[in-house]
Amino acid sequence: MSPDAVHHGPPRVLAPYVRVGVQDATLFLGFGSIRQSVHDRALWEPLLLLADHFREPRTREAASAYLRSCGVDAASTEAAMLLLEHGNCLIPAHAYDRADRYSRHALFYELSGSGAERVQRRLGEASVVLLGCGGIGSLVAATLATAGVGELVLVDGDHVELSNLTRQFLFTEADIGLPKAEVLARELGRRNSSCRVRPVVRGVADAADLEHLPACDLLVVSADSPGLTGLVNAHCVASGTAWLNACYVNDIAVWGPLVVPGTTGCWDCRPLTARPPEDDAELASLAARINGRHQAPSNGPVNMLASSLAALDVLRHLGGFGTPASLNRRVGVWSHDLTLDQQAAERAPACPTCADAVLSREGVR
Repeated sequence: MSPDAVHHGPPRVLAPYVRVGVQDATLFLGFGSIRQSVHDRALWEPLLLLADHFREPRTREAASAYLRSCGVDAASTEAAMLLLEHGNCLIPAHAYDRADRYSRHALFYELSGSGAERVQRRLGEASVVLLGCGGIGSLVAATLATAGVGELVLVDGDHVELSNLTRQFLFTEADIGLPKAEVLARELGRRNSSCRVRPVVRGVADAADLEHLPACDLLVVSADSPGLTGLVNAHCVASGTAWLNACYVNDIAVWGPLVVPGTTGCWDCRPLTARPPEDDAELASLAARINGRHQAPSNGPVNMLASSLAALDVLRHLGGFGTPASLNRRVGVWSHDLTLDQQAAERAPACPTCADAVLSREGVR
């Protein structure tokens, strides 16, 4: 923000999310991960007077004049003003409309340091394809639809089963036997009719299936078909489409990496998953037989954890606020002991998948 914008900009108000309180001889301005600690007791009264004054729309000049009329010296007035301005405590007077559908999200975007109107407009113009409408995909879809993402394409060839209902909360017993993509599209339409939702009742088995999908701003993969992530990565790198994987590994909620072709690494830049031994055919065959009967335990809370954190990164990427946590890394939350695990996923210059594709696109430009 330029000095002219600060000094001569439109009226601003104290953001509704700003609270103040004293703990351990420190005045806290705001709470959560974005807060300021004010240890100088001499600034407490000026700061609180100023914050109270900004409960109504004020220009910087008018608020400063008010504080000086209260007997506060110029240096303390400026210090208090800077504390409010630098902590995302002041927002444009029109940024929060309690009656607006997305008003609480607007406050979150302002808290993150981004203009809520611009973020919401970008989300409304965005299109997302979701591969998989199960325990993670259905919750990601609900989060994106209710956040105001403009278009969702739901791709899944499966039908609702009784065992799905422990974690796929948008389905009911009455939906058993129906296509997941169609049921999910119906439920999303009930929650936000302005979101354009298109169900595609089929799975993705090969590259040709991906070619038939519509173009989008981002593709989210939560289906668990063997080899799918590799297929999607190759398709998205070649087409320049951003994509994100969200899944669980037993008790670990996993999301990422967020792959932005030409900017980040891709799925193939570094080994992110264990694979059968390549130098021993017999051991590889044994591993394949063992893995052939694998059925992962799936738990609602772990699914919700993975889907919520993945959806937040999708919104950050599409809306342009904050930095996605999964940019250039794969992240996992171990639910049994609440530890965070990370795998680096930066670009490898010699990656067989993305290096040539990037050079090809740069050559075309």
